[in-house]
Order: sequence, then structure tokens, then C-alpha cells
Amino acid sequence: MIKTKTRQFNISSKNSNNGSYKSDVTISLPDLHFNERDIVNVLFSVDHAEVCNSYYLINENNNGIVIDNILYSVQLGNYNVNNFITALTSVIPSGFIITYSSITNKLTFTYTTNFTINAGSSQSTINTIIGLNNSNITSVANTLVLPYVVNFLPLARINFRSNFFKFNNYSTTDNSTDIFLSLQNSAPPIGVIYYVNQTNTNFIINDMNITSININVTDDDSNLINFNNVNWFMTFTIKIDYKDLNDPNQNFLSIIKNNIRKIW
Repeated sequence: MIKTKTRQFNISSKNSNNGSYKSDVTISLPDLHFNERDIVNVLFSVDHAEVCNSYYLINENNNGIVIDNILYSVQLGNYNVNNFITALTSVIPSGFIITYSSITNKLTFTYTTNFTINAGSSQSTINTIIGLNNSNITSVANTLVLPYVVNFLPLARINFRSNFFKFNNYSTTDNSTDIFLSLQNSAPPIGVIYYVNQTNTNFIINDMNITSININVTDDDSNLINFNNVNWFMTFTIKIDYKDLNDPNQNFLSIIKNNIRKIW
């Protein structure tokens, strides 16, 4: 007879390993008995999660712009195109004028001399926000229209990751295989993102030696998210299917089989 033992874990990022970031958390898994010889399957599922959209649009991973080989950093925060232009012009050299076209959704930079935005630099992390690719671009007649539209959309999804489970889920963005929950961001700033496992998605745990797990919460590029000291919460379930070796019917059948073997 197959029976199921269910353990539910209600966790949070309160005791995170990376302080106010709240995106690196270690969870202990007590008394799972993974190594018992009667185990048939061990299943993991996230029941529900509550995550605050408290991370910034402009953050530590995308606030750098390099102009004429000099790095300038925009203050972290949430912006629309107008207050972003104000923030950007306050840190780059005096004399720059930045305008936005509501028709093309593009930015235009104008300066007193010709200049180069070194978008090919590894320090130029703001490219996709303002409408650049990863190639350097130089002004003509002191003016530069950026080639692509601005992008002030919030982070589209956040990824909960753990290498401990070895589920081998796949992400084409960074070729990672450790995502166990990709959470769609459907909340406004400082709103709550709610997730409920309506499809009953679960995964088989093959590693029977787990006693604790480490969970990282990242963007699609595997950058740890800064939740600005706001906790997230998650409830997951681990179900252990096992053979009941004390089942009297099973024992009776075993006795009969053993006696038949002796007769033959």
C-alpha cells in the first residue's frame, strides 16, 4: 500500500543572507526522512507566494551610462521619462540637453561638442532603458538620436532559484537550469504580486540528501533583486510517497508468496 506524508513549509525572507536585499535565503528542511528504504516518490510544489514589488526600475544593475569613456551613475529609484531626464542631466556634464519624442518614444542628446556614448562598455548598464544596444554611438553635429525606444516598464518577472533541487528547468536568457518559480509581475510599485499554484505544478526531488536549501531571487540575467528591506513570503509543500511495510495485507501476501516458493 502506498501512503503519502505531507510537510508544508511557510517561509519568508526575514532572515536573509544578504541583508536588506532579501533575495538570498537559506531554509532548513527538518525530519523529511528522504533516505528511508520505503520511499517511492518525493514531490515539491509551491502552493502560493506573496511578493512586494518594492525593487526599483533603475537599480544597481542598470544605472550606469558611459559618455566619452567616463562612467556616470543615475540615482536609484522608479522613474517616468520626464523625471528620468531630470535625474540623468543632473549627473552627466553640464551643457547636455536631453529631449523626448512622444511620437517616436526616443531620446535625443545634444551637447556643445560631439560626444560618444560608450554603450559597448561593460559599465554601460542603462542601455535598454534609454534605447541603446551594446555598440558605441557618436553624435553628428553635436546631436545624437538614440536608435531605439525607451523602456520604463517594470521588471516583467522575477525568478526563484535553487540549485539544491536539480529540477533542470531551463531559461534561454542565461542558460540556467535552477528556476523553480518564475513569477509574473502584475503589481504596481509597492503593490503585492500574488501567486497561487492553480495548475498543481510539482517537481520530483531526486536528491535524497537535502537537509536545507538556498533560494535566490533574481531577474532574468541572474542578478539578485534588491527588495529594499521588504520581505516576501512563500508556502511550499513536500509530499513523500512511501510503501507501508506494516500493511497487514501486504505482509500476508508476502507470507503466501514465500510459502509458494518453498513448495516449488
